[in-house]
Amino acid sequence: MEHYSSLFLLLLALAILYGSARLGLGTASSPGPGFLSFWGGAVIFITSAIHFVSLLVSKRGRQGKTQNPIIADAGWRKVVYVIAALLIYSIFFDIVGYILCTFFLLFFLLTVIEARRWYILLIETLLVTFISYVVFEKALKIGFPRGFLGF
Repeated sequence: MEHYSSLFLLLLALAILYGSARLGLGTASSPGPGFLSFWGGAVIFITSAIHFVSLLVSKRGRQGKTQNPIIADAGWRKVVYVIAALLIYSIFFDIVGYILCTFFLLFFLLTVIEARRWYILLIETLLVTFISYVVFEKALKIGFPRGFLGF
């Protein structure tokens, strides 16, 4: 089954590379509209090719045995929780504002991914929210929604 997913990603990467080249790549000093997507497609292609070849060469790949997929290890519940959290985040982002919405999203995601002590989660969440706010809002001057509380 992993062979098929690697092959699919290889074909998808080729489509991205082709579409990006048609948009125009430009140069490194003056990138065109397809520049970033081209290099993203190149990374997908290279990593998928390496994975596909390693599956073909490996003993496990020939015997049809595959390792446990990431989703099976994480459990379907966690995947559903993460998707639901991201949907809720996108719905309430403008209403609640960047700081509160991001804080609650990160706290929830860190809780779902790996249970730790609450004060460690609180410190990590506060740091990541604060640092991302300073970098994007203050340094890069990207405007985030303030929300109903004004911050």
